[in-house]
Amino acid sequence: MMHVKVCEKLGISRQELADKLGISVATINSWTSDASRVSQTTKIALELMLENYELKQIIKKAQEAQEAIKNFNPEILKDFR
Repeated sequence: MMHVKVCEKLGISRQELADKLGISVATINSWTSDASRVSQTTKIALELMLENYELKQIIKKAQEAQEAIKNFNPEILKDFR
């Protein structure tokens, strides 16, 4: 179920997801028993939420790598020559 994956990845509750989507928790709970109740628009919104999360993780890792490069001290390599 896409909504479960979104909640897990983003670390949010069903209530928080419902608030973000502008729907009730009861609606989200109904998806568990009948996935066909999820509208196409909602499916796209959930997919975009996951994609956005993944992109934020990539940006975070890139920023960490950039910081490591910026702080790199080539003097630590002189003993290996």
